[in-house]
Order: sequence, then C-alpha cells, then structure tokens
Amino acid sequence: MHIHHFTGRLALFAILLLSFFYSSAWSMNPASETNAPPRNTEANQLHSTIETRAADNDNPAFEEFESEEAYFEYVEDWHRNRVEILKEDQGWLRLTGLYWLRDGEQMFGSGEQARIRFPEGSIPDFAGIFELRQDTVVMRVAGNVDIRDQRGQRIRENTIFTPEEALELNYRSLTWFVVQRDDRFGIRLYDDNSPHLQHFDGIDRFEVDKEWRVLADFTPHDEGATMEIENVLGQMIEWDVAGTLTFNAMGEEVSILALGTGDRLFIPFADATSGDETYPAGRYVYIDRPGPGEPAIIDFNVSYNPPCAINPYTTCPLPPEQNRLDIPIRAGEMHYEMYEE
Repeated sequence: MHIHHFTGRLALFAILLLSFFYSSAWSMNPASETNAPPRNTEANQLHSTIETRAADNDNPAFEEFESEEAYFEYVEDWHRNRVEILKEDQGWLRLTGLYWLRDGEQMFGSGEQARIRFPEGSIPDFAGIFELRQDTVVMRVAGNVDIRDQRGQRIRENTIFTPEEALELNYRSLTWFVVQRDDRFGIRLYDDNSPHLQHFDGIDRFEVDKEWRVLADFTPHDEGATMEIENVLGQMIEWDVAGTLTFNAMGEEVSILALGTGDRLFIPFADATSGDETYPAGRYVYIDRPGPGEPAIIDFNVSYNPPCAINPYTTCPLPPEQNRLDIPIRAGEMHYEMYEE
C-alpha cells in the first residue's frame, strides 16, 4: 500500500470517529428526536452526521477523495457507523414503546390494570403514577420500586418533565423519559431486551453508484421562511426552509427543498422506488450547507430509512409534496422488514 493511500485512510478514519462520538453524545439528549429539527424544537438524533466528501478528480463532487476506492470505502464505513448508532443505548432498535399521556393521573407498570403498560415482566405490575398537568409531568413511584434518574438518585415523587427539562428514568433494563410532540406528551421507553434489537439482521442497500452523488444549484429562501410538514401522527409541524436544490438526474431537471437553519441541511424525499424497493413514506439525506455562490453536494448513496421504518414507536416527518420525485433513486437504503410483535 502506498503511503499516501495509508494517510488518506487514516484521515477518513479520524473523520468517522469524530462523527461517531458527536452523534452518540447528541443521541443521549432525552428530549431529542432522530430527525432534522423542526422550527424551535430539538435537533435530530441521527445518528449519521459523517461529513460528506468525494472521489473523482474530474468531478467537483469527488475532488476531496483521492480515488474511487476511497469513496466506496467511505460509503461502507458510513453505513457501518449508521448501524452501530441504531444499536446504541437510545438507538431506534432499543425503542420499545411510546405511550401518550392523558390529562390527570394514569397508572404505569407491566400489569393488565396499568394504562401505561410496560413490557410484561420488565417492571412490577403496579410501578407508580404519571400525572400530566398542562405541560408538566409528575411521577409518583409505588412502594419499594427502585426507579432512579440519570444522576443515580432514587425517585419517589418528582416532576420529570417541564418545557425546560426532562429527566431520564431507569429501572433495570428500562430507560424512559417524556417527549413532547406539538400539544401531545408521551412516555418514550427503551429496553435493552427490545425484540427489535434482538431480531435485527442489517438493512439492505443498493449498490454504491457514483452517479447518485450529485452537484446541485442552491437557491436560498428568505431568512425566516417556513412551511408546515405533516408527521406520521397527522400533525402539521412548522419547519424552517433553507432553500431549493436543483440538479440533473436521468436526463431530467429535478428540484427539491432543503430544511433547517444550521450547517447541515435536511432533505426528506420520496421517489419512484418508494413503496416497492424502498420505504413507502420516503427516505432522508443530509447535506452540508453550501457557501454563497457554491453548489451543494447531495449524496444519495448515504440516504437512509426514517426512524418509523425501523421502529413503530417514532414520530417521523413526511416528505413535503415538493420532495416527492417521479424518478427512481436506486441508491442508499432499501425497504427494511420491521420486526412485528
């Protein structure tokens, strides 16, 4: 192996390692969701914030990779990292429940009488009470049930959620916290013994195709531009719109919206493969925000299934009408056969 190839791989490994730790630290925020941030809400978990770089000196989209082989290795490493993040303590494969709270008190535990019913045998039949008071949630623990917060302090009766703070609670293999989705509040439960993790056997992908790493013209929208996007719960959530991306694919000019306000922009999209070869509701991909007058790079080889394709207890945004494309994009992740209990 030539020295410059070895050096390039070391640099790639360093980028992947830093990205892995960044994504892991982010995903531990109990108030966060795995998707790009809607306006005035938390940032996304996913997990997969590896820098998008390139592999063909004759093509500006690949100029930062020294060879085609280096680009292919990057994509493979990206997906390996994506799978490891799915398996993390609060990765989507460990998610085992999302229980929406009603106003007032409701019992939780694993027994038949519990309105918020955790997996059988995972916690006592009657573990306590959740009480929703407008935008605040209080938890009262029953008897000698040893529930602790993220600091290791035992909980008896505590406020576990306000708009400013959410406590993370633990009991043996279980971890849970309150999430807010618009005007709804729910208990998000993770379990180290989740059947989704136990039955996970990878995610099929299309073969890497350099043609699907494309250069796109970026037209910024006015600062403060927003639009409402529906999520899988049927809620309309306001998102920031960064701008419009225009590129050529399969002999057609294609336009698509990019969402967000930061250095990384979020693109939820559907295409002609959706519902057959890929997840019916669409897929996601992130891009680096281009500088003024610069083109953007969209790498569909690292497009991935939304959390709701992996686990039924998630709240994914759906692609807006402008991002539902007529062309087939055979790149990135394919349809995943979710485990059904």
